[in-house]
Amino acid sequence: MSQKKSLPARKTADSEINKIMPFSKDKELRERYINFFGALRLGKLLEDLDLIAGQVAYKHTEGWERKLTIVTAACDRIDLLGDLKIDRDLQLLASINWVGKSSLEVGIRISSKESNNWKRVARAYFIMVARQEGKAENVNSLETVTSEEKRRFQQGKLRQEQRREIAQTSYLLNTPTAEESKVLHDLFLKIKKGKIKGEAMRSSSRQLTLLMHPQSRNVHNNIFGGYLMREAFELAWNITYLFCKKRPQFISMDHMYFYKPVEIGSIVSFKATVIYTVEKALMVEVVSEVIHPKTGETQVTNVCYFTFTALNISGIPQKVPLILPHTYEEGLKYLDGAKRFKLGEQKRNQN
Repeated sequence: MSQKKSLPARKTADSEINKIMPFSKDKELRERYINFFGALRLGKLLEDLDLIAGQVAYKHTEGWERKLTIVTAACDRIDLLGDLKIDRDLQLLASINWVGKSSLEVGIRISSKESNNWKRVARAYFIMVARQEGKAENVNSLETVTSEEKRRFQQGKLRQEQRREIAQTSYLLNTPTAEESKVLHDLFLKIKKGKIKGEAMRSSSRQLTLLMHPQSRNVHNNIFGGYLMREAFELAWNITYLFCKKRPQFISMDHMYFYKPVEIGSIVSFKATVIYTVEKALMVEVVSEVIHPKTGETQVTNVCYFTFTALNISGIPQKVPLILPHTYEEGLKYLDGAKRFKLGEQKRNQN
């Protein structure tokens, strides 16, 4: 394996990509991205974000020349910060924020054309990992030049640390704290005594099972990560619509992990569940599993979390139904959702 010190440092500008999507003029493009409500079909945009993140990573690492395999390890966050209008041009400005030993964070700024100015309406962070012959491969370091690039590097480093921390707090690894146990116990007593009314968590679940076709493959002959993101997002959107009976409004996506590649010909099951609610927002967990037809065995390939609100016909956020856990596993998911929602709100308020 090549040594990192022998790889030249590269600047942000060396791999930056600026893509314009001319929705205001290109009717055919609008037709491909419009949803039932006449708005932008965000699930399709997620595919574009994953694709452009990979392109930036390949440029930074000179991945094609070095015969590297660059894969999406995670989508750390996507935050909606403004209106994504189907008749406004969109700008996707993607660049390297942070670089580790074999991993990189690609930040994407999504802006909408207003008059003659670009206004930021969303942001996304992807974690890409370089491999060669199945093993982690060193990547070029990042030479930060401007104060803004230095700030983004530090923010990317902080997000990397936070990802590790939240992974260690998983309910699959740790028992609930005393405070969390009290929250569940109090909730249990309120449900039992009829002092609280809501929807059972299990009633919110919906499942989608798909065969992975070659049309959805990436350059490495596995299923494109952006395609899996789109299917997960659209299932989460659908169950939010069914749960709230009002049009969903996407707020954010938190930590979509890619645990293993999905091969062509695989059967993949996506299961989405509303795991946490506050007054005007809810969180949906989507778990994707590969099912082996001959044995029935399953392997988790992706887990992600989406936050939505629900809008009335005037576009104003409305109160959402209360979700209630009725089993121990559901209680753990509820607590996990509460932690993720709180952390997500903190991150949304960051620049």
